[in-house]
Amino acid sequence: MDYYAIELHAHTNHSDGGFTTEELLGSAQDFGYDILTITDHNTVAPYEEWKKNQHWSGDLLVIPGIEWTTYFGHMLVIGSKQMLDWRKAELDTIDSRIREIKESGGIVGIAHPFSIGSPICTGCRWEFQVKDYDNIDFIELWNRVNPDESFRSRLAYEMWTDLLKKGHRISCSAGRDWHSVESEMDNTALTYIGLQELTEDGVKESLENGNFYITLGPRLQMQIEQNGRIHHLGQELQVGVAQLHVSLESILQEKLQNFGFKGERLVVIQNEVVIKEIELKENQSREVPLTLHPGYVRLELYGEAKGEKDRLLVISNPFYVV
Repeated sequence: MDYYAIELHAHTNHSDGGFTTEELLGSAQDFGYDILTITDHNTVAPYEEWKKNQHWSGDLLVIPGIEWTTYFGHMLVIGSKQMLDWRKAELDTIDSRIREIKESGGIVGIAHPFSIGSPICTGCRWEFQVKDYDNIDFIELWNRVNPDESFRSRLAYEMWTDLLKKGHRISCSAGRDWHSVESEMDNTALTYIGLQELTEDGVKESLENGNFYITLGPRLQMQIEQNGRIHHLGQELQVGVAQLHVSLESILQEKLQNFGFKGERLVVIQNEVVIKEIELKENQSREVPLTLHPGYVRLELYGEAKGEKDRLLVISNPFYVV
């Protein structure tokens, strides 16, 4: 299995983006993405345009998507087999709309849940009264530029971890919310997804299972070995002893190499309690013995960023312990 850089949240001039479809695809290749999901507001027009001009994307895997843009929140819908009507999304009946998306083969993610809302940006903040968060695949923790400096990222992180503690199996994502060319002074976060094969079906399966992590740039290779079997993010482990295999690799994207992101310390978290802390630096591999209890276990990497110490650089999605 390999990890691939995926962007889950991007726009063109078919909605409010500044890019043409061709420009967005070219920019994604230049940046270093392997996979791009185009999620314009309430339209799949750029994906339809790309299907007629697939030479625009080169080796980039393009996935259909849409950002449901409603009065009560924005929701990323990825890989649905049919166009569903976002206008039916009501404050207290969103669960039925989410079930329809899932039944049509789509992946569901909450976009920027703590973005500023009405009256400045009506509908941008997540206000839907969700009854079953198990039907939602991910929450966008890091959104737009400089997400490591945003208080909204902290609020989204708290929302996500609260849901995990309640027993929901829900993942976290990073979304560039890419509308136009950003300043060289602004950093963006990445999502790395684990795949056996670089295909649309593989991407949807890994998104649904939680086999991905978010980062400001540094790359982690991580797996847990138990009873002779290797487990990846999102998979189930048994209560008992296990061995974490983890390594830290360099930043691939040229732009992100300019912000001083440097991993130093890996934290292992079980049910939101820190159970291990180890030194982990670039090009270093470690094996960490674990004793697992029911719930989940996940990883965070801390280090230097923009000249400051002990900054959060990487958040993994959980392994689940049953």
